[in-house]
Amino acid sequence: MDFVYSVIIVFSIILLIGYLIFTQFVIVESETEWIVDRLGKDRVLKEGINRFIPYLDRREAIVDMREMEIDPPAQEIITRDNIKLIIDVIATIRVVDSLKAVKSVEDYQKVVESAIIANVFSTLGNKRLEDIQKNVDSITEEIKRKTDRESRDRWGIKVESIRIENMKPPKSVIDAMEKEIAAEKAQRASILKAEGEHKVAELKADSERLLIEKRAEATAKVIKDLKELMPSISDEKIMEFLTKTSYINSMKELSSSENSKFVVYPTDIQGGSNTPMDKIMSAEYISKAMDK
Repeated sequence: MDFVYSVIIVFSIILLIGYLIFTQFVIVESETEWIVDRLGKDRVLKEGINRFIPYLDRREAIVDMREMEIDPPAQEIITRDNIKLIIDVIATIRVVDSLKAVKSVEDYQKVVESAIIANVFSTLGNKRLEDIQKNVDSITEEIKRKTDRESRDRWGIKVESIRIENMKPPKSVIDAMEKEIAAEKAQRASILKAEGEHKVAELKADSERLLIEKRAEATAKVIKDLKELMPSISDEKIMEFLTKTSYINSMKELSSSENSKFVVYPTDIQGGSNTPMDKIMSAEYISKAMDK
């Protein structure tokens, strides 16, 4: 019995030594995973120290788990309103299931790129150019969401971001857009000019209204002063005096100008029997008398 136990122990030691001889330990680098096949069965070696048996284990792939960029070629699409667009997008992806990424497809980067192109076509082809231009962010988010759902479920790839790098419409559309922008600017300038002119007119009207009010107040004060100086004078005489005074002031303004002038005197002024000049002089006399 002891002999049997001894044989078993020796045999176990030999097996252990053989196992240790043929077994190797490998270090999987950070941010990578190994896909290893052992007798037809696949397994994943994570980063760090891992056991690897030569002749039994076969490394099939090293998968980079970091983010990577995918830059599909620019595509020409036709929008819902029949406008051709050259669209250039760029995406950022990351492997979240290395075994599925390697085993489910031959080249996971290529199939994700194809999925992005297909979703760009299907999403932008159902929208008008104006809607695309106004909603670029929400449209790219829609493309990302569709692609991420498909690539994660089928290939173990997470789509981190998708953005439109360039969107180029035909030259005719660009020219039309430039003309539209120029027309809008001209329209805004016209509106601003009209608003300014309206404001100036309002200010001018307010100024004239204030001037009329001031003149009315001054006239009322003159009438009041004349009534106090000459209680017996009639309203008709007062108005005649104010009219003559207005003529005098007008001629004074004309005479003070440096330009040559030709003054036409009125042939008659309402009221009185004297000549117009006599009436004007008498009005000036009354005015001087009031000043005294």
